[in-house]
Parts: sequence; C-alpha cells; structure tokens
Amino acid sequence: MSNIFTSRLRSLSIGLALAAAAALPLAAQTAATGNITGTVTDPTGAAVPGATVTIINNDTNVKRTIQTNGVGSYSVPFLIPGNYEVLATGSGFGKIDHQHLTLTVGSTLTVDAALPNGSVTTAVEVTTEPAILDPSITAVNTTIDEHIIDNAPVNSRNWDSFVLLSPNTAPDGGSGLIAFHGISGLYNGNYVDGANNNQMLFAEARGRASGAPYVYSLDSIKEFQSETADYSAEFGQAAGGVVNAVTKSGTDQVHGDLFYYLRYPALNALDPYSKWSALHNGGNQFLLTQPIHQQQQFGGSVGGPIIKDKLFGFFTYDGFRQVGKALYYTGDTITLTPTPEGNSSTIISPTQCPAGITATQCTAAINFIQSLDGSTAIPANRFAKENVFFPRLDYQPTEKDHIFADFNFVDFDRSNGYAANPTYSNSSVSTNGPTSYHERFLIANATHAFSANAVNEARFQWGTDLETAGANASGPSVTLSSLTAYGMPNALPRIAEPDETRWQGTDVFSLNKGHHAFKFGGDINFVHEIMINLYQGGGLYSYSNSAYQNFTAWAGDAFAGQAGDTVANAGHGYSSFVQTIDAINGPTAAAGGDDFWMHMYDVFAEDSWKLGKTVTLNAGVRYDIQLTPNPTHPNTSSPLAAEYNQTIKNVADRIQPRVGLSWQPMNGTVVRLGYGMFSALNQGSTYYAMRVENGVYQINETVGPTGLPVKFPDVLFPLPTVDPSITNALIPAGGAVPVAEYPFPTSTTPVLTSGFHGLSPNFVPPISHEMDLSVEQQLPGRFTLKIGYVGTRAEHLPYFVDANLVGQTPSGLRTYQVTKANGQVQAYTLPFYQKADRINPAISSLNTGFSSANLWYNSLATELHRSFQNGFELEINETWSHSLDDDQVSGAFGTFYGGNPPLDPNNIKAEYGNSDTDLRNRFVATGTYQSHLMPDNKAFKYVINPFKFSGSYIAQTGQPNVAGTSGYPGSSSASTALAGDLGGPTGAVMSSGSGTATTGRPFYIQRNSQFAPGLQDLDMRVSRDIPIFRSIYMQLSAEAFNLANHRIITGVNSTYATYVAPGATSSGYTCPASGAGPTSGGSTFGGCYVPYVSATAGFNTASGTSNLLYGPRQMQFIAKLFF
Repeated sequence: MSNIFTSRLRSLSIGLALAAAAALPLAAQTAATGNITGTVTDPTGAAVPGATVTIINNDTNVKRTIQTNGVGSYSVPFLIPGNYEVLATGSGFGKIDHQHLTLTVGSTLTVDAALPNGSVTTAVEVTTEPAILDPSITAVNTTIDEHIIDNAPVNSRNWDSFVLLSPNTAPDGGSGLIAFHGISGLYNGNYVDGANNNQMLFAEARGRASGAPYVYSLDSIKEFQSETADYSAEFGQAAGGVVNAVTKSGTDQVHGDLFYYLRYPALNALDPYSKWSALHNGGNQFLLTQPIHQQQQFGGSVGGPIIKDKLFGFFTYDGFRQVGKALYYTGDTITLTPTPEGNSSTIISPTQCPAGITATQCTAAINFIQSLDGSTAIPANRFAKENVFFPRLDYQPTEKDHIFADFNFVDFDRSNGYAANPTYSNSSVSTNGPTSYHERFLIANATHAFSANAVNEARFQWGTDLETAGANASGPSVTLSSLTAYGMPNALPRIAEPDETRWQGTDVFSLNKGHHAFKFGGDINFVHEIMINLYQGGGLYSYSNSAYQNFTAWAGDAFAGQAGDTVANAGHGYSSFVQTIDAINGPTAAAGGDDFWMHMYDVFAEDSWKLGKTVTLNAGVRYDIQLTPNPTHPNTSSPLAAEYNQTIKNVADRIQPRVGLSWQPMNGTVVRLGYGMFSALNQGSTYYAMRVENGVYQINETVGPTGLPVKFPDVLFPLPTVDPSITNALIPAGGAVPVAEYPFPTSTTPVLTSGFHGLSPNFVPPISHEMDLSVEQQLPGRFTLKIGYVGTRAEHLPYFVDANLVGQTPSGLRTYQVTKANGQVQAYTLPFYQKADRINPAISSLNTGFSSANLWYNSLATELHRSFQNGFELEINETWSHSLDDDQVSGAFGTFYGGNPPLDPNNIKAEYGNSDTDLRNRFVATGTYQSHLMPDNKAFKYVINPFKFSGSYIAQTGQPNVAGTSGYPGSSSASTALAGDLGGPTGAVMSSGSGTATTGRPFYIQRNSQFAPGLQDLDMRVSRDIPIFRSIYMQLSAEAFNLANHRIITGVNSTYATYVAPGATSSGYTCPASGAGPTSGGSTFGGCYVPYVSATAGFNTASGTSNLLYGPRQMQFIAKLFF
C-alpha cells in the first residue's frame, strides 16, 4: 500500500508541477547572490509604468538603473550581498530614496515606493528599517549573517560549524557531519559563491569533516544560508540540506584586519573520561597529559578599490599551527619481573612467555611490547600546519555587467594525523601516519543585464582536491587484541584518496515579466576521480584471544625459524591473516588505483508569481542525471558475481517538482507552505568499492593458521612499491624478518577466498519528498517568532548485505533463551541461515549495496529571531523531531560499504526503528550584544559600552546507542557446532568492513531503541574594542568553549548482551546444555543471550567525552587589529 501511495503521489506531483511550470516558470533563492524587487505606485496606489529605479551598492558605489514594467514592477536579480540604497522617480512625480537596506545571500528584498506628486516635493528621503519579515520566501532556511560569523565563538573556526545553529539539524557522528531532517550527512549540498563545494568521493564538503581544520578561512566568508527544506529548484543534487555561502569582496574604501588566536594547555581542562580512567582502577597516569600543547591561528584580510567604482580587490591569509601529542597507552601491566599468575589477563611478564623460547627471546619480546606503550616511552609528537590564501577580484566594466573571480589555495599537513584522536588504548604510534590535504579552487562569475527585465549569470569552476596519508611503519599490521597493535594499518598508505578534479559550468537566465519573475538554468559538473589506496595491501595478522593468550602465541611466532624457538606451531599461532593484492596494476605505484569520470547534468525552471499584494507562489521543476561508468574489469566468474558486479545504474527519471506558497493575511504575519522532491547523488567511494574491490581487480586473500602455510611475520605477496619496505618492518630484537613467501600471482593463480564487493543492478541515488508548513509573526522590538512543521519521506536509501543469501530461504531454525534486563526469561525462535543456503558456496561473502531503505521524519520547530541592530542580535530555536528508517547508512560509517548490518538480508523491514541520527529535542540559542547606553556618560563610554558579549548554548537529548552483542553461535570453541553461514543470531550477519561474520544487534529489542545521554554546551566570548586612530582600533577577546566544563559524553559502550553457548557459563549465567534448552517447531537450541555485565564498561556507560565537535573546556585569547 505504501509503495502504491508513493508512486501515485509522485506521479500526481510531477503532473501538477509540470502544469504549473508551463503556466508560470519559476524564481526564488539564488546561489551566492540576492534579489531586490518591488512595485512603484502613485499617491492613489496605482502602478507607475516606466518609472526609473536606481539600485546603489553602498559598499562599492556601483549603480544599476532600470525602468518598471507595464504593471509598475521591477526586479534586479544576481546582486552581491551587502548594503544598498534604492532611488525611485518618474515623470511628473517626486523622488523616493530608501536607505540602509541590507541584502543577504539567497534572499529577495522587497522595496516598494509610493511616489509623491512632483508639485508636493522633488525628493523624499526614507531611512528604511531593515526588513524583518520577507513575505516572498517560501523555503525553510536560516541565514547566518556576518555579525554572527564575526562574533559568535566557534571551536573549529570552520564556518560549516555554524550550520548546527539551525533548526532541523543533528550531528551525524562526532566528526562534524550534519544530518538535515533525518537524512544522512552524506546527501547534503555545499555551495560557495554559487559553485559546488562538495567532494564526490566521500560526499562531504571539501577537506572533509575529519580532515583539514577548514578549507575557507572564516575571515573570507561574509554570510551563508542554511536551507533545510523546500528550497529553490536552482539548488539540487541533495536529498538533505543545502548550505549556500558567499565570500567577502572589496569595497570602495580600504578595510582590513589582522588576527591572532592562541590556546595554551594551562588554561584548558582535561578530558573527563581520560581523567577518570587515570584516577580509578589503577589507571594510567599518562592520561593526565594534555594532548594539545599549543594552538595558534593568525592572518588577516584586506579589501578595497583598485580602480575607483570599477575594480575591487580582497585578499585573506589564514595560518593554523598546532603542537601536541598522540597519546598511546595500554591498560595491561607489562613488566620484566616474573609474576605468580601464569594466565593473568592483564599482566604480561616472563611468566606469560611460552616455554619454547629462550629467556633472551622472552626479554626481547617484553621489551618490544613495552616500547610500543606510549605511556612508558616518549609520547609521539603531533604537528599540524595549514596555510590558506584567498584572493578575489570584482570588476564592474559597465552598469549592466559585473564580473568576479576568486581562488582558494589550501595546504594542510599533520603528523600522526591519519588517526587523529587524542588518545588510543592498546595500540601504538606505528599504526598511524602523516596526512596532507591540498585544495585549489578557482571560481569565476559574470552577470550581464540584457535589459531592465532580462539578466543572465554565467559561472565557471575548476577545483582540485588531493588528500594523501603516509605510514609510520611497514606492513604487516599485527593486532594483539586487548594488548597492543603495531605496523602499517589496513588503510595505509593513501597515495590519493582522492585526487579529484571538478569542472563546472553554470548558466542562469532571469526574466521579469508582469507579476512573474522567471528563472531558467542548467549546470554541468565533470568530476575526474583518481583513487589510489590498496586496502589491506600490507597484510594484517590478528590474534583474537585474551591479552596473555595473544602475547604467548605472538611471542612463539615472533622468533619462528630462529635458534632457540622450539614452539611446536611457531609462526602459526595467529588467528587469521589477510592481504589484498591488485591483480591488474600489480605491486606498482598504481596498486589500489582506479581512474574514472562522473558526469552530472541538470536543468531547472522556476517562477515567483505575485498573486496580489499578499500572496507569492513559487513553483519550479528540476531534472538531474548522474552518469558513472561500469567497471572496466567486472567479476563475471559466476552468474551471481556477474549480477552484482557488471552494471552501475544511471537513472534518468529524476524530475523533481517543487511548489511553495507564502501568504500575508495581515501586516506582520506570514504563512508558508511547500512541497518538493529532492534527488541526491551517490558517492564516488561506493562506486569505487564495486568497480575495483571485486575479486578480479583487487583480490582479498584470507587464511587461518592451518590454511595456506603463511608463517608469521611473512606476507603472502610482495607489497606495492609505494609502501614502506617490508625489510623495515617492526620486529623484536632477534626476531624473524618478514618476507614475501610467494611471487605476485598471475591470472592462473587460484584464489584462496573470493569475498568481494558489489552493487545491486538497481542501486540508485536517494530521493526525498519534503513538506513544510509554518507561521511567522512579527513581534515588538524587531523580534519575529516562527513555528513550523517539516516532514520528510525519503526513498532509495542504502544498506549493505551479503548478496549470496539474498532471495534464499533459511533452512534452519534456532531457539534462544533470552534473559532480559528486568530478569524476565523468554524463548525466541528465529530463521537461521546455514552454509548450504548460499547461492554460490565458492564465494565467501559478497558485500552488496541495495537502495531500498526508507525514512520518515516529522518535526515541530520554533524560532525566535532578532536581526542585528543597535549592537544586539539573537537567534533561539528549538526542534522536536522523530526520525525512523530501515537501517540507512549514516554518514558516521562512511561511504564504501555500509554500517550497521541487518540481521536478515531478506527482511530489511525488521530493521525498522529509530534512525542513527534520531534526535528528539534540540535547543539552540546564540546571540551578540554590545551596550550603547548613555554614550555621553564616561563610565558607560569607557567601562561598559566598549565590551561586546556573544555566545551560544546548545542542549539536546541523546541519540541512539547502536546496541550490539558479545559473541554469536560459532564465535567460540563451545559453539563451533552451531555456526551458521555468517554471524549473529540468524547466521547471516556480516561485517560491513571485512565481509566476515560478526555479532549483530540484540534481536529481542527494537533497533536503536536505547539512547545515549544528551549534552549541554555553553560557549562564550567577551570582546573589548580599543580605539587607536580614527577608524583603526584593536579588539581583544577571550572565549571559552564548554565554559561550564560540563561532562559531555560523546561515546558510550554499546555491548548490550552476551551470547552464552549451550552448557557454558558467563557473567554468572549458566546456559542450559544442548537438548535441555527450549525449542519450537523443529528448531535447534542455539544458546542464550544474557545482559552484558562489566564493572567499568557496562552498556551505555561513557567511553569518551570529546570529539571534533565537543569536549572539555578550552579557552582561547584573540587579538584583532581593524583598519
């Protein structure tokens, strides 16, 4: 029924929108610019055709003169945001001069003029109050103006971070990604100066949320608009929200600033979780170290005329420097003093060395493990350096033409930046590596007025985004669970991830005819994607038991083949080994590489129709298409492989109607409603995984200690030539040196295992239906209050499962005895997939993307706003919302191959529950205030009035804790006989990363029904202006993030339940033996699930109190010189 309804709704919507578009082509918001419109009337209210209207940009003194049309209306589109003046006059009439008008990005400023008779006066000066309500806006958006950007504290100095001040937004993970109205942060649009600022590989803004601190300097951004729902047809390629920013430009006077920001550890608080861990349960005192030693940001901007009233320049330099430590530690005790306990799970000493190695080798093994522990060695330095250069030129050759061009140049380098968290347990700095980001963007824009009513804007962009990561050590990577890890990790080195180049051309034509403002346009984006990263190319060894068992096995392996090592299975004590090879490029510098183009085309038409003085109808339609090439070397080894690895579907049906209505029933009240369809783009990384990680191009070889005799620490095949040489691999003194045991395989070399990635031949980009209804009321004191509803129904969201089981009927039944958190015991019987249920037994896993998940989002938001005037601006909003889906991939899990695995690949509806980004309540307040009281009173003039106060406060409920389990049938020796095809209670749960069996979620509670704690955060800034000479002054500021040092929980333990095999005992629970447990309908007793018990890491207890968005109190001092 739901699919039928959705199909009919789509067909009806398209038909209505196309009919509307035929009658009234559309116009509304604009990228990077704004519009000024109005009507000129005589003293009786009758329209004045042919009246002369002059638009003056007071920042540059650039003028534009037009005449009103036959109904007395005028419209001037594509204006640079800034301060304006509007002069109107006509034959036989006097003159009206509207002053002090502020035009913001994406807005339409309505300036009507009632001309006096010429006999009454020849000039009337009107000092216009800045507009409070804009009755022409039909979209759901929030404008963050330059007063907020310049004054509100923001921890990252990244303008993107201000987006979270908007209603209907929520953090998507802890890196800075943002979910708009429930939809993953992977499907947003980011525009700067009208040009696409998204990176296609990871579907984030360039520089990535977890990468460079920022790509555009905050000093270069003038303002931006956060479009939440039902935005203009000019904006597309996004199912979530759109951020539309504009950069600063030069004016007719020289203005500029110099700035310096400083943070120092003595002023900052320790991370609460690290502090607690250090002070309790024998914790490591190393955690009392501040990870950031010093952070400095410095630079400045200058802008002014080059040729008076013609050519204007603007330039910004922004430097970022950070000095810190990467803190690595272990929770185990590592000592050369023998201990009485031979099987202690937390103590590593000579007692835990295997009997088959010598005392010298035992000492070397312990010394080596100790050397990896950063708390006993010198902590690893972490240096970060960024340089941002931004020049812009604006040229006004004639009154009818405006041209601008800007270029953004960014270099960012950070040592130990691949893994950027401040602390890591049970790991070492050898698993990290340096990162670099190189961003170059050129944008050019030309606007030409053909007549008073016809204007064209053409835009061009060339941009390149190169992101790389090196490795601190050679492969192989070695992980000793619960103890340590060393060697090159699976995702390094990244030679290019990505090396992406974008060519974009845009043209938009605006036509004002009668009461209609038409706009037509199109956009072409060619994105060249080069990706060079051989995932797991260096080889990975895993030891997966307790800490002491892993140490014992590793110590026997580390000296395999060396004199004195007589351990029986020396070299084969590990749990598993995996290595990926590039069978097409070979072990060369191009290993792991793919090179392909994505082509995006779109066209749109829209109309803003004035239906009298109180109603504006915006209607539009947009068409998008994304073209991506099929794999060059598909896997056609079997019908199953060919089905999911040959075809990338390029959809051609994305017609998106959009309709919005604004009604002003009375002065000071505006009612808005709208509906629209919005189509997103699929990420380049999703296509990359399908194109090359397919078992033919790249082959993943996985073996156990009893499979192919790969002896630790050897690798199967030679490492790519760009990797650190394997001869430099980390080994204990006297240990075995790794070599490649086999020559590089040829096309005839048999594949050991054949797990790979695929996409459904019907995998398509998401699309969302968005609805909104709001009422905005003007209040005294320049306040407005808005109450609005936003609803979203999204389709074709992605999820990933093993396609080898899709369409199969499970042959088994398993009954589990479940002890719930309240002590209630209940039996559950589930379908269970066996090895024999696979379509193709030769394929170990086929991690495949499907696009049939759905999302439902409903919200009520209130907004209280006071626009800036007399030193005071305030924005308060609160959102109550609920987001539900079928397990869409959230942005926090990346874009290659999914996140939370479904329990049953053939029953995605069973995953229906709260979205990962579900956020029930979020309150935001931000503002700035500077007193202007009693300016003639010396006490106020010198003590109170020079101070400016600004800040933001956020309070939100928690987002879902994605609950998991510990263990599953087949994960322990006690349950080997109960193993299914993969993992989890259904035997079908697959790790999204490796394609191997994993635990899955607790099946007896609804997905995402458990919530993590909420948070509160107060950021404040106090500034004081010190006059120096005329317009030159110094501003000194102090600001604090998380001023109250509130404990902000950013991570929680997610293990909800423990699997206990039949007859086994765990955490005080004894599971009935096989044959004694409950069964139903011919099922097999599969074991028990009991509440997870931990003295220090119970379910939903804190596991982290800082991320890239929030953390402990940080203080910063700022000095700025304005001139």
